[in-house]
Amino acid sequence: MAENHRLMDYFTHAVTPPILAEVETQKNWLSMRQILVGMASSSRMVRWAVLAFSNLMLARGDAAWMASAQDHYKNATAEVTACEEHESQALAKPGALRTNLLATFFFLSYIDILEARIEAAHSNLKRAHTLFEYAAKDSLHTTEKQLLLWIRLLDARAVSAGGEGLFLSKDEEGLLVDQGSPDLRKDALVDVTHTADDHTPGADMEDVLFQVLYQPGIVFFQRVQSFMGRISKIDPWHRSRGTVEDETEVMALGAAIAADLRSLFDQRPPLMDFAVAGKLTPPHVSAHLAFVITRAFRTYLSNYYASKVHLHRVVYKTFPLTTEAADALEQIKILTRLIVEGLDHGDPLPVNMLWPLLMLGSEEQDLDERAWVKSQILRMEKVAGNAKITAQVLEEVQTRQDTLGARVDIRSVMHAIFNRCFAIV
Repeated sequence: MAENHRLMDYFTHAVTPPILAEVETQKNWLSMRQILVGMASSSRMVRWAVLAFSNLMLARGDAAWMASAQDHYKNATAEVTACEEHESQALAKPGALRTNLLATFFFLSYIDILEARIEAAHSNLKRAHTLFEYAAKDSLHTTEKQLLLWIRLLDARAVSAGGEGLFLSKDEEGLLVDQGSPDLRKDALVDVTHTADDHTPGADMEDVLFQVLYQPGIVFFQRVQSFMGRISKIDPWHRSRGTVEDETEVMALGAAIAADLRSLFDQRPPLMDFAVAGKLTPPHVSAHLAFVITRAFRTYLSNYYASKVHLHRVVYKTFPLTTEAADALEQIKILTRLIVEGLDHGDPLPVNMLWPLLMLGSEEQDLDERAWVKSQILRMEKVAGNAKITAQVLEEVQTRQDTLGARVDIRSVMHAIFNRCFAIV
């Protein structure tokens, strides 16, 4: 069908999807995109998943696009179900089937999260983790490792909406995170280092510099995602709370998480402080490289500080902000303003800033600052599909907290307003 050809053509030329935009290098995305196009040509499940993803992205970004009447998502799910007649151990063996399933689970989970189908997202993420769990870790090749890193980022979004966060355990950091994004270029179907649209003299050298400078930041950000899982798993939606025994245990877990957060900060990339301070400038690196890395590192650090605020709201909900939590809020505010100052007029903040802004706004008392946070969230509608309803939830959280004089659970407000919970993307 002509419609499907257009959807595949869209994906063939698609820019980095918003959730991956600040945590994936352009070269790696180009390589991975080519690999996925090749997989879609030989696997029906991957093709249906790519078509479903393209249809959603086009429908959200092009007012003239009429969403396909075909249910590509349903077709992809049917293909997965047919495969799952095999035992998980068999599916987890090295080979095209395992890779195709991981790619399909990535696209289906991404769609689920954007469409606020949280239960479906949890199911697809769990199925992906089952494959990973049974797979011999030394048998995972570079494409699979990249897919797993991307799935892990989706899992970090889903866990705040009640997911299990199976990919976020600290034990798995050594298997996936510490190695950073693999170099996919040798696995790509074409030589993407010499594409006509992005090759300029010196581009290869800049790409090498970019990989070297950027990768430690990505590893730092992936480690921050582990804390999203650890903190969410001790909230009232993931475990029992309220008894003396519960709260004593949660306090102990909270203290351990706080200590590990401090340890992670001590292990931050050496370049981070320079980049965050705006000291990564020509002639050390090109202006473009400096801008991209500076914005990314500020985004990563904002999410780190958001974890401290998240921890306080979950573990120490009834207590005033500690000095550490108050400083984290101030740092998010400073970093956000620095990122905004570096943007072209009208450009939104990166999608990965939505969570830090939600944490900042949930504790902000100044009315002018609240209005500024809300305006920044609303400007993110281009890149974050649920920015508008996130702003509505935040406003209701602030109103209820002002009335009660106490913190209010954000997820409870989501259910009260929308009768559902959604991931912050």
